[in-house]
Amino acid sequence: AVDVECVDTESAYVAALGRDEFDLILADYSLPSFDGLSALAIAREKRPDLPFIFVSGTMGEEIAIESVKSGATDYVLKHRLERLALAVRRAMHEAEERAKLSLASEALRESEARYRRLFESAKDGILILDAASGQIVDVNPFLIEMLGYSKEDLVGKELWEIGVFKDIVASKAAFLELQRQGYIRYEDLPLETRGGRVKQVEFVSNSYLVNGSRVIQCNIRDITERKQA
Repeated sequence: AVDVECVDTESAYVAALGRDEFDLILADYSLPSFDGLSALAIAREKRPDLPFIFVSGTMGEEIAIESVKSGATDYVLKHRLERLALAVRRAMHEAEERAKLSLASEALRESEARYRRLFESAKDGILILDAASGQIVDVNPFLIEMLGYSKEDLVGKELWEIGVFKDIVASKAAFLELQRQGYIRYEDLPLETRGGRVKQVEFVSNSYLVNGSRVIQCNIRDITERKQA
């Protein structure tokens, strides 16, 4: 069951596109008062994801190929109309797959935005390390404030290069254990900030995959007041 609306002027075409109720455009290459290439340009501006198929007897193979390079989904020459159903099915399927991919990408962006908000507002210090090298790839504001180091002081350095962490990774052996086990925990660890203050912290690290690369997340909780109490 198909609902078809036929237009042959630019104004009618633009008005139809504005209603956002179509799944596919079939366009002739040339009309007395309009032309297919202009229709294609308008469609790509206003509805870039809408499949657009040329159906023409005048454009020829060379121009048809150029139209696809310009953004047309496909073309069917009128002396080969038996291809039309296949072209339509393929175009609709590709549009459906793009829509699914777009939804998945949007969900991923929202997930990343939520994670970033949690990362930035967390009341525990968080370090993200590259699991292979031990380099710090990200640090949240709470840890920067806790330690007195700037983000530039930390990002790009290996964990054992930062003096404040010398008791956590006195040697690379602890990091190798973390790489091997994927988890390490210190219940009661003294950290000396850049200003010389000693803070008691819990240090918990976990390893996981992000976009196919393994990272290590270190959560550092200040328990100084708890220990004093």
